[in-house]
Amino acid sequence: MSIGLPTVRMYMDSNSHALSASDDILVALRRLISEGVTDAPVVDASGRVVGMLSEYDCMNMLAKGRDGDLPRGLVREFMASDYTAVSSAMDVYYVAGLFLNDRSHRRFIVIDGEKLIGVITRKDILRAVMSRLKGS
Repeated sequence: MSIGLPTVRMYMDSNSHALSASDDILVALRRLISEGVTDAPVVDASGRVVGMLSEYDCMNMLAKGRDGDLPRGLVREFMASDYTAVSSAMDVYYVAGLFLNDRSHRRFIVIDGEKLIGVITRKDILRAVMSRLKGS
């Protein structure tokens, strides 16, 4: 009996650390730091993914401050609107290829339709492959 390929759903993290597009940017920055993540998906009021906020975006924002003043604003003003989203049904080997072609991202958003259901990281993919190797 053949076992199917491991899917994103099997290894994704359903705790996505999602931020709201209407969150205060400094509150969002504090959340990234306190939750120990390098980036987080951004959703609108209906839970639809609208972007990604990363440490890089926050550093860029801080660099625009003057005389020690922190810039103010909402997440939607600083987030990146381009992001990579994958389906939970995709096999992890295909997603590994996506990571190899996009070295700048450490995690991809997992969606069902337009709704956020989790994230998958490079480490999750490696864990899936190692699990597969142990079973061989």
